[in-house]
Amino acid sequence: MSDLVSKCVLRVEVNNYQENEDSRGAEAVVTTSDNVQRNRGQRKIRDISVETFPSRLESPRDDWGILPKYSREATPVSESQKESPDKENEIGFFSGNPFVEITKGILHLYKEDVLSSRKDALTLCLLGVPTTMPCHDLLTFTAPCHDDISHIRVLRDSTPNQYMALLTFRNHDAAMEFYLTFNGAPFSSLEPDGICRIVWVSKVEWAHDGVPPPGHTELPTCPVCLERMDESVDGVLTILCNHAFHASCLEQWGDSTCPVCRCVQSPEQAETSECEECDSSVPSPDSLWICLICGHVGCGRYLGGHAASHYRETGHCYALQLGSHRVWDYKGDNFVHRLLQNKADGKLVASEGPQPESEGAQEKVDSVQLEFTYLLTSQLEEQRMYFEDKMSLLESQLSEETKLLRENMSSVSEENKQLRSKLVTVTKEKQVLEKKLQQHHSKLTSTLNDLNEERQLGKALRNNQQQWQTKITNLEEKFNELKSHKETEIADLKEQVRDLMFFIDAQRVIEKSDEKEDIASGTVTIGEAPETTKRRKGKKKR
Repeated sequence: MSDLVSKCVLRVEVNNYQENEDSRGAEAVVTTSDNVQRNRGQRKIRDISVETFPSRLESPRDDWGILPKYSREATPVSESQKESPDKENEIGFFSGNPFVEITKGILHLYKEDVLSSRKDALTLCLLGVPTTMPCHDLLTFTAPCHDDISHIRVLRDSTPNQYMALLTFRNHDAAMEFYLTFNGAPFSSLEPDGICRIVWVSKVEWAHDGVPPPGHTELPTCPVCLERMDESVDGVLTILCNHAFHASCLEQWGDSTCPVCRCVQSPEQAETSECEECDSSVPSPDSLWICLICGHVGCGRYLGGHAASHYRETGHCYALQLGSHRVWDYKGDNFVHRLLQNKADGKLVASEGPQPESEGAQEKVDSVQLEFTYLLTSQLEEQRMYFEDKMSLLESQLSEETKLLRENMSSVSEENKQLRSKLVTVTKEKQVLEKKLQQHHSKLTSTLNDLNEERQLGKALRNNQQQWQTKITNLEEKFNELKSHKETEIADLKEQVRDLMFFIDAQRVIEKSDEKEDIASGTVTIGEAPETTKRRKGKKKR
């Protein structure tokens, strides 16, 4: 869930313009009154009842939020008036019951134009609480959250049968839980229409004017249900007359006009005149003719001539011009609109003709009536025959179309059966392929696992190979050193053995020699080495 919401600002506009008129000039007062009147609209100053219920679970603290601690506390407006030491003739006061503060003014509810984080919001506002739900029932409704609620303030203006309630929580988590639990829930199961509407409140202001704060828009009221219209909660519908309503409220309005100004809600469809044959709009209604017998609309002879074509096809000789309401007789080729018409709506009216002065005139009238009767009978008979022929033609066309549709239906049903059978086979093949795919997937998974194990094993073997190679290299170096050392020792030992063998051979030779005793008693002397030639040459140079 997103943490961005559009918070509301609740402003109580206090009526104290009499004091401001005394301290400011006439021009400033007029300008301020014009701005206030423009912002207020049709709203008037009324009494606002504000009642606060402090929490019973803990003592008052200084960090209780944006609401005063209880109703006895003076409003911010009163505080600002008491803190001004320049006014010597004014004394701070509060009026009304010590637990009820009566303030005259207008209650404004503004909404921020930009979404902001709600993590720092601790105050919620319950909109449109019905008066059938007193404070005791309100406390019962909010009983599960009493441990987390620090303040409950009731606000009521002159709007009938409803009030508002401000709830300040000790932490944001509790306020968030209350919003998610009770927003959109009915106050009572016996009255499902009473829905709890909750908005986040950023601050509560007490001001002298109704000018909206920067970056805020005042929530309007629905003229039908008199509740606040918030597009983030309910859908808002604005009709042609620029009046806005809840979509659900206007849906229950049975009339097609606006509930406020009785203006038509949606644009009306414009009437168009077209020829039934060519479907082309004509520049003026005078170019269209309607048959007085069957109601066929066709264009005149100077455009498409479809009205005259209709006469030649059906024999209906009378046609009415839509623009002038004149009747044309195609058979007599002249206008025959000689009956009196009402000037108001153009309907035919009866008229008393002149009294016949003689019996001959009466006979002429009877003959004309008889001729008209014969003409009407012949025209009706022609009309009956025309429509019977047309009905027979339509029946034949309908039978042919029905036959074609049945043939098409049979072919489509066969194709449908074939497609169903193909679908069954394809479904079976799909299941088989899915099983094979699953098996191959399992095999692939096991193969990949084996491959990973083999790779790990190969990696371990490569690591071991490198270690053994280093060990072998070290051993070879040690072996070479030991081998060279042993070779030197062996060479020494060989020399010693050769000396020993020479000594043993000499001893054997001496023992076998006849001069054994002389050799044993003799001495061996080592003489001086002869001087080298270099020394001799040096001595000669000297």
